Amino acid sequence: MNFYDYLEWRGDLSFDRDPINEVDNLLFTYAAYTDLREVIKKNEPVTIHMAAEAFFKFHTEEECLKSGSLIAEAPIILRRMGNTVRFGNILISNYVRDINEAESMQFSAMHFEIDKRTSFIAYCGTDDTIVGWKEDFQLSYKTVKAELAAAEYINKTATKSFHKYYVGGHSKGATLAVYAAMQANAAIKKKIVRVYSDDGPGISDISINKKKYDAIKDKIIKIVPQLSVFGLIFDNGEERNVIKSSKSGLYEHDPVGWEVSGTKFVSGKLSDDAITIQNILMEFLKTMTLTEREDLVNQLYSAFVKAGIENTTDFTKQGLPILIKFMKEVTSLNENARKSLDKLLDVIKKMLSEKVEDAVKNKVNDITEALPDFLKPSKNKKEKERA
Repeated sequence: MNFYDYLEWRGDLSFDRDPINEVDNLLFTYAAYTDLREVIKKNEPVTIHMAAEAFFKFHTEEECLKSGSLIAEAPIILRRMGNTVRFGNILISNYVRDINEAESMQFSAMHFEIDKRTSFIAYCGTDDTIVGWKEDFQLSYKTVKAELAAAEYINKTATKSFHKYYVGGHSKGATLAVYAAMQANAAIKKKIVRVYSDDGPGISDISINKKKYDAIKDKIIKIVPQLSVFGLIFDNGEERNVIKSSKSGLYEHDPVGWEVSGTKFVSGKLSDDAITIQNILMEFLKTMTLTEREDLVNQLYSAFVKAGIENTTDFTKQGLPILIKFMKEVTSLNENARKSLDKLLDVIKKMLSEKVEDAVKNKVNDITEALPDFLKPSKNKKEKERA
């Protein structure tokens, strides 16, 4: 059961009969990926149902699914939401979408007005643009434009009196949601009920304000799949709600696969591979200065541009030829960038060799313990004393 099934099951109950829950949160944060620029022109509030139907006057579900997009089903889920009692009449307001290549910024957000006293502020995660992905990597060495925009957005739009706000996002959208809540003014902070971080990176040491963060930490609900990669980067120490996904590998990041039971996600356990990947990434970042991180990101982005790649969908649409172009450009990275990639390979080799070594040791210990006593290696004096 996933959130499509949840809509079939719970879609006939309005929010006044059944309050907002963690699955509703994911529906809002995933639907926020939908590009509504063709639909919302003057920032006038429009219901989810109306927005979805207007979107599909320009597009088809088949077109969305064939796009190769990592967020292909967002408009479809918006449409399914629009066809329910629970979500259909919810107003979308304060819609903004800004993709600025010159500023390396990809930012989008909207309010879902659940009722006259409650809103869910959803921050869009990384879309298919290479600009958006570049900004993700920039999180490693500076406070990015989208974070600043997210803070400005919440302080400008969450101004209703006697109002409750839920804030959330998926992937980078989760980072923006937490950053915005952290930087919200005191009056708005009091109105925030909960902050949902759906498998998104934490706030980096560069960007975090510890005092402001601690003021909203208890309101954060961090949800990650068993093999989380993005959600473990820049761990701020929040308690994790680990959940199961029907997908595997990096695709566990895709909300479509998150398993649902009733109004909750199915609980899981963080995998050893997720922890290994987290250790590799954080160890890699430790080996680099902020300047080296910036140079590597700029060099890789330049390789994408020179190869003519503007969106991640270009890989699926153009296949091997575009990949060959990109790899050719990667071989032309400057010396510093190549050294940084060498460092990454060194960290991966070190981590994996340690993991293999530990696995072998554990296996030997298991076999040894299973042997009859007369076949077990004799203990030295110190081991006997410890035993």
